[in-house]
Amino acid sequence: MTAHFPARIRAWFADTFYCDTPGQAADAMADATRWGWLPALSGVAVGADQAREKHLDSAAEPGGMSG
Repeated sequence: MTAHFPARIRAWFADTFYCDTPGQAADAMADATRWGWLPALSGVAVGADQAREKHLDSAAEPGGMSG
């Protein structure tokens, strides 16, 4: 079993990350660019919520600067 494991990993890697045709490569790149922006967008949304909460907290404190 141990001797076959590296071969199975290598075969899986080759099947997963190497495309047979230029069309498959183009489809894989389109998927990567289509969904690659999601982590960044979720980070922006989380940061906006945190900034909004911090602003509300600081505005509610006595002696805080408000305009």
